[in-house]
Amino acid sequence: WRVAKDSMSIGLGPFLMNSAACLVTLFINQQLRRYSGDLGIGAYGITNRLVFMFIMICMGLNQGMQPIAGYNYGARQYSRVKEVFWKTAKMATIVTTICFFVGMFCPRIAAGIFTHDEELLNQAARSLRLLTCFFPIVGFQMISTNFFQSLGMVQKSVILSLSRQILFLLPLIYFLPLWFGSDGVWISFPISDIMATLLSMYMLGRLFKKFNKLNDGDDPSILGSQL
Repeated sequence: WRVAKDSMSIGLGPFLMNSAACLVTLFINQQLRRYSGDLGIGAYGITNRLVFMFIMICMGLNQGMQPIAGYNYGARQYSRVKEVFWKTAKMATIVTTICFFVGMFCPRIAAGIFTHDEELLNQAARSLRLLTCFFPIVGFQMISTNFFQSLGMVQKSVILSLSRQILFLLPLIYFLPLWFGSDGVWISFPISDIMATLLSMYMLGRLFKKFNKLNDGDDPSILGSQL
């Protein structure tokens, strides 16, 4: 029972994150229909698919990091735990930075993969530019969330999993369109990315401050299970 409980706890973060993503997607579609109609929903479908191509790469990096970080943490090889985190975060940041350049400098070309309708193409290109304007930091935030999960720090992982989607993004999607119309939906994404990344940096700063006091082989009890 204890093993099953631990397994369920470790998987709780991704489960809640995916559930929250479904809820947020429903709300985004509702807001876009209200402020820009079917054209906005179509633009979101195109933009979401383009961005998700890069997100999937980051998810793969996460999955590759998790067993390495978890194994070395269990083996009390803290220098390797820190090394795999920073290497993975660097690679994820490169991936999301490439997405940023695509969104900033060739959004019409990217959106043109999915449509040749001029009006939809213009809307999708503008939406992609707004959504990705701070995208380089997304990779770091994604890796941070999974890093806590890899170390069995479930509470922190859940907080980071839900912070961007529920705590930040949902309220922004509701309030910003009241002042900025359909653009308010799109600028909600980079703002929530910034806020979630700042939270990740704060939590990681606390963790690595304690990590730096440990030598390989030391008892990790100083870190705590919930931090």
